[in-house]
Amino acid sequence: MRWIIFDFAGVVGRHQPQSARDGMVAVAGVESDRFWVAYWEHRDPYDRGLMTAGDFWSAVEKTLEADFTAEATGELVRLDITSWLNPDMATVELIADLKSQGLGVALLSNAPHELADALDDVPWMADLEHRFFSSRMAISKPSPEIYTAVLSALDARPAECVFIDDRPPNVTAAETVGMHALLFADADRLRADLDDLLRGI
Repeated sequence: MRWIIFDFAGVVGRHQPQSARDGMVAVAGVESDRFWVAYWEHRDPYDRGLMTAGDFWSAVEKTLEADFTAEATGELVRLDITSWLNPDMATVELIADLKSQGLGVALLSNAPHELADALDDVPWMADLEHRFFSSRMAISKPSPEIYTAVLSALDARPAECVFIDDRPPNVTAAETVGMHALLFADADRLRADLDDLLRGI
């Protein structure tokens, strides 16, 4: 085994905290359920770099039949980016341990340009020197092409890699291209699962 490849949201970083979610809904001034339906409806093209942050929030605004001021849009952009910057330090420590054992560690994340740029600047991402973001590749998980592109960039065979994600479709897609894959629950479980997998190879 040469490479352990991590998803970001829900694995290396925690999902958006409720306080941040509530703050975004308050700025938008609409019902929570409607807000999140619109948010996720337009998220994939944003994650693939086909929209700027302004384009994304304009699309959300149109779907909601809302009228965001420029100030509100700027605040939504800021809140959205910062809402994802919450590391799971147990996973961060696991990554450091794996790297110290001589294993390659990498990141594969669906993330728009603004979030990718922010993640490049946080110190707890330092051990993940190899970072692959959907917005910089113009393709997103679970498309098989994103996994094969990462394999090519790492000069690795599928059987030499383990991919870790908290979403079953992304895990299944990695397995489809021949990678080992693990569904993330928490860092302790992942550490045990990796130990079992690496011993069995």
